[in-house]
Amino acid sequence: CAQLGEQCSKTVFQRCCGNYVCDLKTAFQGVCVKCYPLEHGCMTDEECCSGRCHVFQCKPQF
Repeated sequence: CAQLGEQCSKTVFQRCCGNYVCDLKTAFQGVCVKCYPLEHGCMTDEECCSGRCHVFQCKPQF
């Protein structure tokens, strides 16, 4: 698995280690980051720095 700052593809072959998430820049090419900033696309709350993913975007907590 890829460490923080290393290249990733968001696939089982080139995924990020631990709680890091893959910030894709193009299809299957990205970099492992700690979490996604506000308004970044997301699938789960855990991917967002704010801890809230709503309608596939990281949103601030209430």
